[in-house]
Amino acid sequence: MSAEVESMFYYGDTPWHSLGKPVEHALTAKEAIVEAGLDWEVEMVPLYHRWQGQRLKIEHKLATRRTTDGTILGIVTPKYSPVQNKEAFGFFDSVVGTGEAKYHTAGSLRQGQYIWMLAKLNDVMNINGDEVDKYMLLMNGHNGWLALKMFFTPIRVVCMNTLMAAAAGAQRIETFHAKHLGNISGKMEQAREILGMTMKFYSDFQEQANILARNQLPAPAFPKLLAASFGTTGSIRMEDIVTLNDFGSTKKINQMEMVQALYEGDGKGLDNPTIKGTKWAAYNAIVEYVDYGRKFRGASPEDNRLENAWMSDGVRVKNRAWAYLTS
Repeated sequence: MSAEVESMFYYGDTPWHSLGKPVEHALTAKEAIVEAGLDWEVEMVPLYHRWQGQRLKIEHKLATRRTTDGTILGIVTPKYSPVQNKEAFGFFDSVVGTGEAKYHTAGSLRQGQYIWMLAKLNDVMNINGDEVDKYMLLMNGHNGWLALKMFFTPIRVVCMNTLMAAAAGAQRIETFHAKHLGNISGKMEQAREILGMTMKFYSDFQEQANILARNQLPAPAFPKLLAASFGTTGSIRMEDIVTLNDFGSTKKINQMEMVQALYEGDGKGLDNPTIKGTKWAAYNAIVEYVDYGRKFRGASPEDNRLENAWMSDGVRVKNRAWAYLTS
């Protein structure tokens, strides 16, 4: 396993990050917590420092520590209330409802600082002949930086690209967000109400995606889309971007040419004549580059790929692309 992905399992096609333990069927919560290596708890412990030979307690701060191996996960205040992995799975199950979802992947990042679980819901969306599955993602942090978050996210069937338009709606009603304060079970009804399970998000997403799939992207708009999604370098302004060569640095131009090649038919399923050259194809080319094509530093090229796709800069790139194309 890589330095970032500590443990995980997956069911079905190999994920874009090529990591994890394959399982033969989608799992229940009880099975998933074991296969994902998440059957451990977090405790709060005092912090100390040494000064002039004395061991002094640090006031108003505590550490979160994994009970199985003593790994320190983060520094928090006494108000912090950890959400145990078992609680997170139970919360997910209670919100989704019995039989509505089965877990396709779950695991931990950065030696347990972050955990996630992804469950597939029933039904498939058809975007002008391009199939998209419906998933729900829960993310939780044990280091004091990430609140418990739960939201819908579509995943494209042909290549398992994570379409983060769900995260783009983080301020809308489709996302449940809970700080680590108080008892999480008391927020169950709020989560059910917010997430709804009415699938309104997916009906809205499908409607917008089909509009993108029915509209060609004018050639002059493609470099502008890339500038809006990935940003520019140095003093180059977005309004000055007319061709890919206007991105300035050779490295940036090469990256943008990779996205263009995906868009023009090298991307998985993007040579499909029903969507080729459309705004939908352009969005998926950007997503595929973020999930598969982008290079990362570290001991393994996959070190940061999953975190990037779901939690950090990759999410922002996808969101900016979606916002530009749907505006």
